[in-house]
Amino acid sequence: MTALLILFFTALVTLFAGLSKSKTALQPIVLTGCALAIGSLAFDLYDYQGSLQRWADLSNMLRFDSFSLSFGLVAVISSFLIIALSGYAFRDLNQSLGDNYGLILFSLCGALCMLSFTNIVMLFLGIEILSIPLYVLAGSRRSQPKGNEAALKYFLMGAFATGILLFGITLVYGNTASFDLASISRSIENGVSSPIMLHVGIALIMIGLSFKVSAAPFHFWAPDVYTGSPSLVTSFMATVVKTAGFAAFFRLFSTAFASVESTWSFPLAIIAALTMTLANTTALFQSNFKRLMAYSSVAHAGYLLLAILAIDNAGAGNALMFYLLTYSIATICAFGVFILVSGQKRDNSIEAFNGLGKTNPFLAAVVSVSLLSLAGIPPLAGFFGKYFLFTVVFEKYPWLVTLAVINSAISIYYYFKIIAAAYFTKAETELENEKVVVSTGVRWAAIIGLVLMIMLTIMPGSVYTLM
Repeated sequence: MTALLILFFTALVTLFAGLSKSKTALQPIVLTGCALAIGSLAFDLYDYQGSLQRWADLSNMLRFDSFSLSFGLVAVISSFLIIALSGYAFRDLNQSLGDNYGLILFSLCGALCMLSFTNIVMLFLGIEILSIPLYVLAGSRRSQPKGNEAALKYFLMGAFATGILLFGITLVYGNTASFDLASISRSIENGVSSPIMLHVGIALIMIGLSFKVSAAPFHFWAPDVYTGSPSLVTSFMATVVKTAGFAAFFRLFSTAFASVESTWSFPLAIIAALTMTLANTTALFQSNFKRLMAYSSVAHAGYLLLAILAIDNAGAGNALMFYLLTYSIATICAFGVFILVSGQKRDNSIEAFNGLGKTNPFLAAVVSVSLLSLAGIPPLAGFFGKYFLFTVVFEKYPWLVTLAVINSAISIYYYFKIIAAAYFTKAETELENEKVVVSTGVRWAAIIGLVLMIMLTIMPGSVYTLM
């Protein structure tokens, strides 16, 4: 709760500070707020029973337990790295700089609500607080037609998904007469008056949340929205939004709908299989970096759905948290390099990385380590993320884990296209041969990201048991 208040008031301060003529203090203010939130979450996680007692008056709507605090750390650490990149990514913004920072922080507040809810009403509010600022951020570059298209598509798809979600919540409430997760679970276990209506409601909720996490076949908005949005906003969508979406998905289904798992597990398994297969095969043919990373994000959504299928395994939540942490850090580092390269070479394709190993070995190493981690190449942190995740679900769905391993092997090809461009493709034009200048913020974000990935590689077990 303390972290939520810190981020909220930091957002307010940022909005008012954005009215001043000097914008240089905005990024330090936001970074300080994120750092304080990280410290608060880490302290509460160390003594989370005390945290629960301090905020007992909110226990009927929000619960700040080890689950929400761990995923909150993932979300805020990811946001800290993204804000560190913003000094360069937002370099051309002037009057709207404070607004952009404020919207990112408000969206992060929505993410923390989604991580902590114990009432479906709070889940809905968290989704809306998360999503509405992102609709604005996606179209914040109003002079770019693709940005306007991305904002419109994101808004329309988000509105449809919210409507489907609310319809499902209504049907569940009609059967259980409660929005509280524990009460819903008890009502289902004791028997409901209309099981068919309940199952339809659960299916609609599953569809609505699948839209939010960009799971197939509800993912078609993601490539266009990710490509048209500003790169920094895209990295936020691919990491923080996905973390909040999957944590909420897991919390809802493991708490309220665990007793009727047999009715929704098989459809969700089909969605997971379709998501990872369709996304990985489509990514093979992409030449635009952001579009490739969009399909990569969809493919990882397919892997992450495995954790929800393993809710009866005690380690499923830990595996989900560890995977999201490794995925988020690697994705942000890759986007940080892309923001620099594309900004200086004015090229959003994979060819922008041509010769990067020669013109800037540091950036080439950062993007290579990040992509290899995303591919799950041992001994990098991404390998342990997939190992933990696949292990918890293998006994229950061996065929799905086998398919996930095959898809992971397929993903190596399109990740290596970028690495090959950096090290094995010569820069042909004068612009490509220019040395890429690394800004201070991007350099420190990349260094912190690399250090975190190394720590996760060296001691994955200690982080895995954090919850």
